[in-house]
Amino acid sequence: MRQDSVSADEERFIESMGLFFERQGVPRIGGRLLGLLLVADKPLAPGEIAELLKVSPASVSTNIRQLQASGLVDPASIPGDRRHYYVFNSVGWDHRLELAISAMDAMAQLCQDALASPKLKGRHKLREAVEFCDFYRQELMGAAERWRARFARRPGTQASNPSPSARPRRNATR
Repeated sequence: MRQDSVSADEERFIESMGLFFERQGVPRIGGRLLGLLLVADKPLAPGEIAELLKVSPASVSTNIRQLQASGLVDPASIPGDRRHYYVFNSVGWDHRLELAISAMDAMAQLCQDALASPKLKGRHKLREAVEFCDFYRQELMGAAERWRARFARRPGTQASNPSPSARPRRNATR
């Protein structure tokens, strides 16, 4: 990718990422921004991002914050330059798995709390939801461990430290 433009292939990829993420409930610009950072050879400043994507600086700022919160984008700096820059964060994939695991924990807890209510205690669908969350959580934990092992073997990368989700969760009430 040249500093001042994107190639036709890069543009197709960036637009495809925008549409993909839009289908996942993320603003299209967020997906496009992530796509741009995936093909960028160097950190990009918000102004460069806005220019390359042909969007407003405010839109870049809003979406950068969301992508930072998701763990997929990190701030970066260039020595001697006071501007802010951003890069794709490969460890963000691990963070995405952690968010999914946390979501399963939260949903299981909501259902367990409901099952503790005398009026909801025998609800089959609530018990099934807890079982699904436990099953899916275990699958996600296995995937996260396999990803960390694969990522750690790559030259020039560092695997993230095992996170709280690597610890077993207390047994669900059934």
